[in-house]
Amino acid sequence: MSDSHLHHQLSPQSIRFCPLCGGTLERRAVPPEGKREMVCAGCSFIFYLNHKVVAATIPEDDGRVLLTRRTIQPARGKWTFPGGFVDWGEPVEDAAVRETWEETGLKVDLDGLLGVYSYPGTPIVIVVYRARVLEGEVRTCSENDRVEWVVPAAIPWEELAFPSTKAALHDFLTGRAF
Repeated sequence: MSDSHLHHQLSPQSIRFCPLCGGTLERRAVPPEGKREMVCAGCSFIFYLNHKVVAATIPEDDGRVLLTRRTIQPARGKWTFPGGFVDWGEPVEDAAVRETWEETGLKVDLDGLLGVYSYPGTPIVIVVYRARVLEGEVRTCSENDRVEWVVPAAIPWEELAFPSTKAALHDFLTGRAF
């Protein structure tokens, strides 16, 4: 996995101050398991740094899948399917539909969970759904410069953005799902 895929800015090692009182955070064993977490020296707030969730879809139409080419980092210039971060309090399914609309101009209906993907060294969990297009016209957005329907034989496997992109497309094409 390349460094461009990792998120170095926010990590247990980089967090220094309590979001509640501004006190200094330090590593301490937290009961009952004794796992070491970042704890505020002032107010004892435990700062759990958890994964971020990405919701995505693989829209399908007439045997083709919809791919987008990224204009942002990480993986600028690489291909993936529509997806993005789940907002605070937003259901994952709603985020998948919203992100697909924002990135492609297509309204979709989810057609089942395809898979959940996570990897060591990155704080991201990717939840991918199968999707059917209901309406709309394909368009680009600020995060992509191309949106294309691709037959399976034409998927640019060497130009895919992330390990989860490859894994989910493989699962999609082999019919594997939860």
